[in-house]
Amino acid sequence: MKTGTIVSTDFSMIHPIHRQDVTSGIVDNILKMIADGYWEPGEQLPSQRKLASLMSVSMASLREALYSLQAMGVLEMRHGAGTFVSSHTMDPGEKLLELSLILGGLDVKMFFEAREVIEPGLACLAANHATGAQITDLFQILEEQSAAFESQDEDRLHDLDLEFHQQIADMANNKFLFQINDILFKNLDKLFRVLPLSKPGWVLHRKVAEAIRDHNCEVAYSEMQALIHRSFTNYLPYLESDRVPVAK
Repeated sequence: MKTGTIVSTDFSMIHPIHRQDVTSGIVDNILKMIADGYWEPGEQLPSQRKLASLMSVSMASLREALYSLQAMGVLEMRHGAGTFVSSHTMDPGEKLLELSLILGGLDVKMFFEAREVIEPGLACLAANHATGAQITDLFQILEEQSAAFESQDEDRLHDLDLEFHQQIADMANNKFLFQINDILFKNLDKLFRVLPLSKPGWVLHRKVAEAIRDHNCEVAYSEMQALIHRSFTNYLPYLESDRVPVAK
């Protein structure tokens, strides 16, 4: 059994990534290796350059994936020391189980599917109907999120993430859809308490905001879809495995 911070020299389980969504592929690979016990809590991963070479990915894609995993509480990136498997946080699979229970037995996969149907449409409508003041408020939320990252204020990040999505729903200016989405928001608040916003996720939020600012319905739709899909795929390996008994 591997212990301490010894770096394994057996790299047979690390495979090149051949997927359109490279970052999600890296996340999936690392999550699976940790779940299979290849890397254990407290253990150090190979250097970023070595990992990028073994997976045949760019350093930029690898760093983005590592930052996502750090935001999920799976990895710890220590300046000057390297990247380590977290030894004190909840397993991602356990997070999904906790989320399923928090949502009152709601199927988490179906919940993400509902988001992919509803929220891109709201973003498109927001691009069509948003006022200048509303757009200013949306970018103000993003600025406050950036500050919350710097101060590592997770509670504030959760609140601002929900506020961002609520602001877009307001901007859509459709009372019927807003009433439907109100049900979604009640569960989104619980979701954001379990699945934290990451820096790469923040970048995707900004892309949605920029499309709304430019009044580009099509781009706003696709960027929101990409944002939700990215969040979903980060946890997909656990949703599809027997390790997480997602409630039906």
